[in-house]
Amino acid sequence: MTGRGKAGMTVRILTLGCAKNSVDGEVMSGLLVEDGHRVVSRGRADVGIVNTCGFIRDAKEESIGEILALAREKQRGRIRRLVVAGCLAKRYRDELPGVLPEVDLFVGPGDIPAIPGLVRKMFQGSSPRSFVGTGVLPEEAYRHRLRETGEASAFVKILEGCDHRCAYCAIPDIRGPLRSRDRDSLLAEVRMLVGRGAREINLVGQDITSYGADRGEKRGLPRLVRDICAVRGVRWVRLLYLYPGRLDDDLIDLVGTEGGKVCRYLDIPVQHIDAGVLARMGRRYGPDDVWALLERVRKRVPGVFLRTSLIVGFPGETAAAFDRLLRFVHESRWDYLGVFPYSREEGTPAHAMERQIPEAVKRERARRVRDAQADILAARNAGMAGEEIEVLVEETRGQGRAVGRHRGQAPEVDGNVLLSGYRGPVGRFCRARVSGAREWDVLAKAVDTGSPPGILT
Repeated sequence: MTGRGKAGMTVRILTLGCAKNSVDGEVMSGLLVEDGHRVVSRGRADVGIVNTCGFIRDAKEESIGEILALAREKQRGRIRRLVVAGCLAKRYRDELPGVLPEVDLFVGPGDIPAIPGLVRKMFQGSSPRSFVGTGVLPEEAYRHRLRETGEASAFVKILEGCDHRCAYCAIPDIRGPLRSRDRDSLLAEVRMLVGRGAREINLVGQDITSYGADRGEKRGLPRLVRDICAVRGVRWVRLLYLYPGRLDDDLIDLVGTEGGKVCRYLDIPVQHIDAGVLARMGRRYGPDDVWALLERVRKRVPGVFLRTSLIVGFPGETAAAFDRLLRFVHESRWDYLGVFPYSREEGTPAHAMERQIPEAVKRERARRVRDAQADILAARNAGMAGEEIEVLVEETRGQGRAVGRHRGQAPEVDGNVLLSGYRGPVGRFCRARVSGAREWDVLAKAVDTGSPPGILT
């Protein structure tokens, strides 16, 4: 897609990392297009941009790998200039220019609005090599966000940064302290997304339960959710990244309400269940709080789908502490669970802690948790057989086959619904009856083709 006005460059963008980074990448694309550049996802280009993640070791290694891959393309003449943007550029702003001479420009997350002008200056020989500031993406930039028309699911980043200061986490140093986005700007963004076809709005942030807290606002998230549900055309609203210690009954009771628009789905990253490990992590709750929260949520929201994330191999995690975590996985029966070996990150309090766990032990513990959760999810999906569900269709494969998600599946992480007997287009909601399960996915047969994406309900 090319913007109007002065002739621009062809820019290829690769965005890595989390949904929040994906939003930044779409803002970047929109700003470039409006400045007259053409944004592509593959092939030859004047400029290649890697929008990086710098959160944990695996993400950093992936980012460096993609940067070096583009550097090789630059050597072969497939791209002319190489830009590194995002969290990695921000976190290692002083080190990267020295170790990556192939890169023409480094830009931080808050400096995305400057990229179109910097792209032009690179070809005029007047661009600085590093343009990494300390701010965050300005509110006004979000209105330039570019998405393909017809995409039915969208992420909306409602805040930036974090104030929790967990011992293992570098996010506050990368993204700064908590800054809630302006409510009116967020609602304008939702209306824009709906106007381009979005029907599912997924709210993301490092901890969305903190929305409004930096402004002294109480119940900021419930109020925002209600306002979003009131936007004509919104069908599903999903809450992602909820800090366990801040998830109160007012927010829990919102799930499943507003005409059924708030999905019965909560993403609550508890990270561990051992009291000693939680304390060393700097998490502001204990095991009893986690169990009480699970009981409260399931009692107040029957049929809720729950996701969590866990860290294994944190410094000082004994065999007994891990056994407690593994029992917790078996007994708590989360619907979805992500597990990550602890990543020792420089600049965090946990980096200097004693009793670091060997990498091989961390990997083995993560494997055991994944195996346990796989059995739980398989039983959960198989237990849905015979249920009638609403499915958002995201891909068609011919001969009546399609792929979508039900309300209990978040985009990109929770598996899919594999449909048969579907003859409608992408972006439509349909009713389907579950017939079985296959690994992470649910099998279902379409009952009807539902409402088309253009109909506002």
